[in-house]
Amino acid sequence: MTNPMFASIRKYNSAPTLADELSKKQDELKGVLAPIAGFHAYYLIKTGDGAVSMTVCENRTGAEESNRVEATWLKDKLPTFATRPPEISTGELRIELSPELAKVHV
Repeated sequence: MTNPMFASIRKYNSAPTLADELSKKQDELKGVLAPIAGFHAYYLIKTGDGAVSMTVCENRTGAEESNRVEATWLKDKLPTFATRPPEISTGELRIELSPELAKVHV
């Protein structure tokens, strides 16, 4: 059995330009997320009133560390968006689907 992967999802409400600003600084953001042990991927979704970001890591520690790293980075680089903490959910991935891959994590 393979080890489960973990994801952390951060939902930023009332921040309609956050996704645009993060997109402009994606190289900087990658620079702080990539060194996290077990980092696998980062996703950003622009929503109607804000953004949702998701980090996928090989373990819970990495997923939780991504929350700390993103919060610190936002405070330093985009402080106007760091005034309200996001809603955060962290948990074990159970299904991973893509055209090349279909896995069930049990």
